[in-house]
Amino acid sequence: MEKALAEAESLLSRYEEEPEHVRHVALLSGQLFESLRHWHGRDAEARCYLHLAALLHDIGWSQSPTGRGHHKWSAKLIEQHPWKHLPPEAVPVVAQTARYHRKALPCDEHGSFRRLSAKQQRMVCELGAILRVADALDRSHAQVVREVAARVSTERIELLIAASGAWFNERVMVSRKCDLLEVASGRKVVFGEEG
Repeated sequence: MEKALAEAESLLSRYEEEPEHVRHVALLSGQLFESLRHWHGRDAEARCYLHLAALLHDIGWSQSPTGRGHHKWSAKLIEQHPWKHLPPEAVPVVAQTARYHRKALPCDEHGSFRRLSAKQQRMVCELGAILRVADALDRSHAQVVREVAARVSTERIELLIAASGAWFNERVMVSRKCDLLEVASGRKVVFGEEG
């Protein structure tokens, strides 16, 4: 997967104007992936797909300077890239994971999601849920949230945040974008200090 990562870095350098943001989202995504492993049970390959999607989730801004629909453009750019080192069956998983970092949740009305196998759909829902929360945790694009961990119980996922300053905007955005994580996990998402 190192060669696929090098290809992603090439796309990143070509299209991404805020590499600090997407690299931080990739870091937070990895932290969440590891602390949520008890829930999702995914392996290192899935973690790599999440990492690639996190790095590339905002490249669509290059095609939509206003940001409108940039999540769909990100997916399109990932799908259209002539990947040499990412397996063909992984490309739509990475693309759709990036696509669902914002706006609508995955559903059968979305053709690209509908064309995935049931196994791929489940992976996209789980990885997309993690990416949505990680992206929300850098809402300000200032890397205020340094670390995130999660505790999983049968009824909830408790997010534990380490921040270097005020993270009000991130907190508000996580409250909005934890929807997919709640649906995919069947658990309520709360913040650690809420007890």
